Amino acid sequence: MDGDSFDMLLTQEQIGEALEITAVHANRVIKQVRQEGIVEFNRGRVTALDERKFQELADFDGRYLHQSPTL
Repeated sequence: MDGDSFDMLLTQEQIGEALEITAVHANRVIKQVRQEGIVEFNRGRVTALDERKFQELADFDGRYLHQSPTL
């Protein structure tokens, strides 16, 4: 991962399978986040254009990053 970008060499079918949604629905979600300017997809590379919205969409909670490794 470089800054706000990372490689994701998955097809929409694979993304759908991983999320337990159809490839058609995965396509619609990807199209929506592109149109809303949240992320950009380009040749297997994903770039977060709006990190806050991207984290909200993913329901990301960064608190785990600061936990003790012994927990």
